[in-house]
Amino acid sequence: MGQLVSMQVAVGAGVVSLGYLAFGGYLLNRYEGIGVRSLSLFSILWGANFLSAAAVIYAFSNFGITNGSQLTQLGSQVPTSLQPVLISVDFLAGLFTVSGIFVWLWFVLQYTQRIGRREKTAIAVLGGVTFLVSAVNGLTGAAAAFGLLEIEPALRTSFHEFATVFEVLGTSVAIGVGIALLYTTATRHQPFRSRSVVGLSLAIVFPWLVGYLYQFGLVTEFASVSALRASALTLGLGGLWLTVTRDNIFEQLPASRTVGRQTAFDASDTAIVVVNNAGNVSDLNPAARELFGVSELDSIGAPLASLLPETVDSDAVRQSEPITFEMPAGDTVVEAATTTATDDSGQAIGETIVFTDITDERRRQQRIQVLNRVLRHNLRNDLNVAQGYVDVMTDADSDTEQYQTKIESIFGKLVTIGDKAQRTETVLAADPLANSATELSVLIEDAVTSIEADTESVPISVSVPAETAVRINPVVIQSIIEELLSNAIRHSGCSEITVSYEPEATTLVVTDDGSGIPSHEITVLDNAEETALEHGSGLGLWLIKWGTDSFGGRATFDTDDTGTRVRIKIPADLVDEA
Repeated sequence: MGQLVSMQVAVGAGVVSLGYLAFGGYLLNRYEGIGVRSLSLFSILWGANFLSAAAVIYAFSNFGITNGSQLTQLGSQVPTSLQPVLISVDFLAGLFTVSGIFVWLWFVLQYTQRIGRREKTAIAVLGGVTFLVSAVNGLTGAAAAFGLLEIEPALRTSFHEFATVFEVLGTSVAIGVGIALLYTTATRHQPFRSRSVVGLSLAIVFPWLVGYLYQFGLVTEFASVSALRASALTLGLGGLWLTVTRDNIFEQLPASRTVGRQTAFDASDTAIVVVNNAGNVSDLNPAARELFGVSELDSIGAPLASLLPETVDSDAVRQSEPITFEMPAGDTVVEAATTTATDDSGQAIGETIVFTDITDERRRQQRIQVLNRVLRHNLRNDLNVAQGYVDVMTDADSDTEQYQTKIESIFGKLVTIGDKAQRTETVLAADPLANSATELSVLIEDAVTSIEADTESVPISVSVPAETAVRINPVVIQSIIEELLSNAIRHSGCSEITVSYEPEATTLVVTDDGSGIPSHEITVLDNAEETALEHGSGLGLWLIKWGTDSFGGRATFDTDDTGTRVRIKIPADLVDEA
């Protein structure tokens, strides 16, 4: 009777195991997305595991072996031809157990989006070693059973006990970590619920426990083992089915929140840096790596100060008040805004610092300041003077011709300011780059021609290679050159102008022997702002600066007793040397 019951219960456990195989196929056909394949593979491995075990118990029971303690009678009661098959199947069931558990952990890591390089390495090491120990244990046991390998009984027992304990520890760590991650996800990512954690855990915990109840000799009757396995497998399969179909775990994927945040973090054009409480960099996105010119490998774990320019205090950046600073290369202005990061208990664990490039915003503010100054200062003052001359001219004794000449001069200046404002607007509205290159010498020649009326009294010497061409919008670069030349002629009192080009530095140089640009004008440009007490006299120098900035170049002014040298640095990637 015990033999028949053992066989029947083994068949029942095998039927439930087939349900896992069918469920794995159902997942592949019905669902798509993160975690579907790994959960399907787990279900198939789990089903194959217990189907193999059920087949072995059925075969043993058929030969009258219904208890684990009777396996010593294997050689006398089971035909020799079947012994290798049964032992091999039992060996495979053990490997399926280890593989299934670590595949289940892989699913959890995928589903919760916690699977990174370190997690993959940990699974590979722990899972691989556990699988290897289990395989060696099974192979040595099979070889000893077949008489192919003679092992000292004490040594064999010791290794078997060690391997069993190691396997239990390895698989219990995997299951424990997986359940902990699922529980943490349920508390943070709704609508993923605690009952989904229970459903996913039931499928692995109870069948795993039943297996070790038998392995440690706590339950040795095959009928009892099969009954416990059938019950645990049925409970686990029901939990899986309800979790997938009722809770729709693949439709309300909690990892999507993490994936969305990570995608936004990586894809953001704004530089973001995460630092820990010690002020060391924990993470930074591609925009931050580009802004600071660093690699991820060199940055992670390094102090925040190693990213920032030397003139910037990292402690000040980590404060709640936003600060602004300039990057060492170029005129890039950055604003840093810091937010404290906390854990679930509200404990501060670091800061998230957002570095926003506000260069364009600063330039717009600068342009507004300059135009406001021109309208409020130059125009108002000149018009007030003109109004004064008009009032004087109403006096019958006044020299009207003299004042008329002065008024005409003032109006001429106002017309010039208007023309320059219009040209500045044209330069700023134009696309600074061009698809095709234009010879620099041609651009200079056109600029000289356009101000021909002013150049009759001042000779201009041009020394620019004919083969040098630039991929800059002619409207922009030619306007800059025209302003450089006309500014030198009208305001410096020079007797000669030289235009040259430095190939190695990709720099255009305009030199005059005049009185030079007043220092306060250059200071205004260097400070990149206008103030009430310190302002430029006109738009010309600003046109040069803004136009050069627009294509990524840099304008520098050097004035001494011999005259003025203006250097227009052109980015090397915009220069073609034919």
